[in-house]
Amino acid sequence: MKRKSKQRQSTYKESFTIPQIPKIDGIRKQHKYVKEKFISPLFGSDVKDEIHVPFVVRVIGDKVKKYDAFRTVPKMTDEEAKKISGSKYYEFKDGIISKETRKRIFGVSSYKDQQPLDEKVSVDQELVLEKETVIEPVNMNQVEEKENALPPWMRGKKHVELSPEETSLNMDTYERPQKEVKIKANFGEEVSEDVQYQKPPRFVEEKPKVEPKVHATYHALDDYQLPPLTLLKKVERDRDEKPDWLLDQVEIINRTLADHAVEGEVAHSKKGPTVTRHEISLEPGVPVKRITGLQDNLMMNLAAKTLRIEAPIPGKPFVGIEVPNKIADIVSFGNVVDTDEFLEDHKHPLKVALGEDIDGTNIYVDIAKMPHGLIAGGTGSGKSVCVNSILISLLLKNKPEDLKLILIDPKMVELTPYNDLPHLITPVITDPKMAATALNWVVDEMEDRYKKFAGTRSRDINSYNENIKKGFIDEEKMPLILIVIDELADLMMAAAHDVENAIQRITQKARAAGIHLLVATQRPTVDVIRGTIKSNIPTRIAFRVSSFTDSTTILDGAGAEQLLGRGDMLLKETERPVRLQGAFISNAEIDGVIDFIRNQSRPQYILKHEDLNHITQVKDTIDDELFASVAAYVVSENSCSINSIQKEFSIGFNRAQKLTIFLEQYGIVSTQQATKAREVLVTMSELNDILEKLGLQ
Repeated sequence: MKRKSKQRQSTYKESFTIPQIPKIDGIRKQHKYVKEKFISPLFGSDVKDEIHVPFVVRVIGDKVKKYDAFRTVPKMTDEEAKKISGSKYYEFKDGIISKETRKRIFGVSSYKDQQPLDEKVSVDQELVLEKETVIEPVNMNQVEEKENALPPWMRGKKHVELSPEETSLNMDTYERPQKEVKIKANFGEEVSEDVQYQKPPRFVEEKPKVEPKVHATYHALDDYQLPPLTLLKKVERDRDEKPDWLLDQVEIINRTLADHAVEGEVAHSKKGPTVTRHEISLEPGVPVKRITGLQDNLMMNLAAKTLRIEAPIPGKPFVGIEVPNKIADIVSFGNVVDTDEFLEDHKHPLKVALGEDIDGTNIYVDIAKMPHGLIAGGTGSGKSVCVNSILISLLLKNKPEDLKLILIDPKMVELTPYNDLPHLITPVITDPKMAATALNWVVDEMEDRYKKFAGTRSRDINSYNENIKKGFIDEEKMPLILIVIDELADLMMAAAHDVENAIQRITQKARAAGIHLLVATQRPTVDVIRGTIKSNIPTRIAFRVSSFTDSTTILDGAGAEQLLGRGDMLLKETERPVRLQGAFISNAEIDGVIDFIRNQSRPQYILKHEDLNHITQVKDTIDDELFASVAAYVVSENSCSINSIQKEFSIGFNRAQKLTIFLEQYGIVSTQQATKAREVLVTMSELNDILEKLGLQ
C-alpha cells in the first residue's frame, strides 16, 4: 500500500518553473508625445507649425523667465548664446513675433512701434500740446493687389470710383488753433525754445515727482553787513595772579617728591582758567616714570578731584602736573574773537575760536585744515556751548554767499534758534530720516562740484573761485558748506545704514569740494562712533566722559575721563592732545548775533522740508521690491484692497497697508472713503509711465 501511494503521489507532482518574460527590443524605450497637427482658424492647415513668442512692448517682470516657458532645449549662458547667434535668445531668433513677421504674414504692418520721448526733455517738464492729425493719401491699387492675394472669403467689397460731382461735398471746414506749449522747467535752468518733441503724452495731469535733482544756486546780498563785536560781552581777568592756594600746592608737590626720594622740584607754575600746571624739573638720571607712579599720592595730598600728569611737556624739559583750581575763571567768547589774529585772517574763512589754553594763549582751529571734526562729551560737559561758539565764529566772518550751513538737531533744542538765517541751505532738520536724505543730497552736491572742477581744470574750490574772479569761468562763486550734527546717536538709531554711508563718503573726499562735517554726540560709544566714521575724522574734541572706554573711543587713549566739565576739553589734532578751557557764550549773545543777521535778509532755502519729505517717501517706495508688482496687479484687476494684496502676495497687513498708501500718494488709486472701495485712477500705460519715472522699469 505504501508503494502504491508513493507512485500515486509521484504521478500528480508538478515540476517547479519560474515564468520568464521574453525580452522585446524597444519595450523600455520612452515614446515621445506626438501632438496633433496645427490647424489655423485663419489659414487652415497650410501653416508651418512652429513656436512664436509674443511681441512684448511694455514688460513688467523678468523677461528671461517669460522666454524660458517657450524653451525646448537647455538654456545656454548669455556669452555662449551671443557667440553663436548674436543674441541671448538664440532659439527664438526667427520665432519672435515682430513687426517684420506680421508684415510677412498679413502683407502690411498692422502695428506701429511707439517712438520714445526725446531724452533732452526733463522728467519734471510737463507738456501741453495738441498736434494736428495728418492723413496721408492711400494708394488703392496697392490695396487691391494685397486683397487679391488673400482668400476669397477674406476679401472686402470692391472699390467703386466716384465721379467728381459725387466726391465734392459742400461742408464747412475750419482749422483747429494750435495750443501753446507750456513747459515747467527745473529751478535755475533755462528753457530752450528749439526743443522738438516726437510724441506728446496722452494726458496731462500732476505726475508724482521722482527724487528731484536740486541744483544749488547761490545769490549774493549786496547790502549785507557782518555782525559787530559789540554784541558780545568781554570779561577781564588777571592772568599773572598768584593766590595763596597756588603756593600751597607748590609746597605739597615738593614735599611729596621728597618723601618718595624723587630728586626734583617745581620750577614754574602757570595758572590757567580752570587748572594750574606745575612744571617739575628732575635731576639728571631720574626716570620720568617715577613721577607717573606718584599720581595717586599727589592726588591724595593735594585733595584734588582729578589730576593729570603730562610727562614730558611737549617742547619743554619739564614734567607737567595739572591740578584743578580752587576757583575757576570764565573765558569769555568776546575776548577770544576780538583779536587781529582772528578777525583779520581773511585767508582762512573757516577759522573758529575754541578757547584758551593753560598758558593763556587763545586757541583757534581752521576747519578747512581739520577737515572734519568729532565733538563728544557727557551732559553738562560744555559740548553744546562749543558747537554754538563754532557757529557764531563762522557767522562773524562769513557772508551768506561765502558759507552755507546744514544744521541737524534731532533733540530739537540746541540748533533751532538758527532757523531763518540766510546762510542755511534748508531749515534746521529735526527728523532723523530727513537728515539722512539731506546727507545724501550733500553727497550728490559733492559729485556735481567735482564734475565742475574737472570741466574747468580746477584742483579744488579755492582754484575754482579764483578762476571765476579772474573771469576764466562764467559762474557764480561757489560757497563753502558746513554740516553740523548735534546728536549722532539719534540718527544712528533711526537710519544707521544711510547715515553711516553718507558720512563715510563725505569724510573721505569732500574736503577739496569745500564741504566739511562736524559731528557731536553725548554718547561716545562704539555703536554710535563706528570705526568707518572715526577713521576719516582726524580732529577730535573731547569733553568730560564717564569712563576710560569712552575716552578711548574719542581720543584713542585716556584723559577725557579726568576732565572737570563745564568747558574743560582736550583738543587732539596730532598725536598729543592739548588741554584748554572752552570759550563761553551766553544764549543772549547768540540771539543777538542771530537777530542782527536775520533782520538784514530773509532765508534763501535751496532745499525745503517738503522736498526732503518727498525724497524720503520716494526712497521708501523704491526700497520695497513689491511696489511695481502690486501696482501692476491693482491696475490689471481694476480694484484695490488690502486683503486682496495680502492674499495675492502673501504679505502681512502692515506692509500691504503701506503699499496701498504709496499707491495713493502717486495717484494710482483714490483715497480711502467711508464705505466705498478705492478706485483705480490710471491705465496700464499710464502706470508704466509712473514706474519708468521712479526707475522701477
